[in-house]
Amino acid sequence: VGVDVNATVRDIIKQKKSPFYEEGIDVLLRENIDKKFIVSSNFEGTNVCDIYFIAVGTPIGEDNVPKMTYLENAARNIGKVLKRGDIVILRSTVPLGTTRNVVVPLLEEASGLRGGDDFFAVFAPERTIEGQALAELRTLPQVIGGINQASSNLAASIFSLMTKSLVIVDSTEEAEVVKLINNTYRDVTFAFANEVSMVCQKWNIDTNKVIEAANMGYARSNVQKPSPGVGGYCLVKDPIIFAY
Repeated sequence: VGVDVNATVRDIIKQKKSPFYEEGIDVLLRENIDKKFIVSSNFEGTNVCDIYFIAVGTPIGEDNVPKMTYLENAARNIGKVLKRGDIVILRSTVPLGTTRNVVVPLLEEASGLRGGDDFFAVFAPERTIEGQALAELRTLPQVIGGINQASSNLAASIFSLMTKSLVIVDSTEEAEVVKLINNTYRDVTFAFANEVSMVCQKWNIDTNKVIEAANMGYARSNVQKPSPGVGGYCLVKDPIIFAY
């Protein structure tokens, strides 16, 4: 069951089309819509699940503070139908401590259940690149950090159905940091390459040529080539979330 509050998104998917680019997803939608995959606006009735993946946006406000409204609303809605033995897997990029200190308390409040005892919760970051998500879901290591060991074990058994490449860390906080440093590292390395480029321009030096020379046969160096900088949805905001 795919749940989204955006009616336009639901309508597009019901037409067996994708509202975003992802190689191979249109074929899957044509084969599975109204068969193995149901699109809905809520978790009511037969839409109640045992496993919940939360993958909502965490945009940055004008004050550089992450907006948690989408995430909080998703947790509350799931909490209303959460039952004993269920697991909630958070995939959204979040500030450190969000799973344990924000999501789990909201689930507990709405459900009357206790996290770690009655239901399970983990942070397992989505780390895919646009257009290759379906392929990378099976090839990239899936990082899993639970609120307790039982949560991690259950999540690992679920992800093992999709991939054998799992990295189990000791807490939700460790898993949250993994996602943040992955994208922050990329942002910093791209920025460094562009700083190098500006220095080289002042000295009339071919930037690409010297970077290739610096990297060639030198395993400890992997300087990136200059570029327009970071773009897309994640790289422009995730370092800000890390700083926050």
